[in-house]
Amino acid sequence: MTYRTVQRLADATRPEDLFQGQWQNRRTELDDFKPYLHERWAEGCTNAWTLWDEIKTHGYTGGYGAVRAKSWTRT
Repeated sequence: MTYRTVQRLADATRPEDLFQGQWQNRRTELDDFKPYLHERWAEGCTNAWTLWDEIKTHGYTGGYGAVRAKSWTRT
């Protein structure tokens, strides 16, 4: 590990401070469906396969893994 890496880790006051770089805030194919996913989650549907199946009917063309891995389940 380089000195800069160690210094960056030591200076971080919270985990979110470590998330930086080209992938941060990058738009994904799932973004347009997040409001729907949040709504369904709040209604009690927590099965990613069911949610993926539902958004496919609304035009989502991405894979199941993206739905399962996304953090839309958190506020």
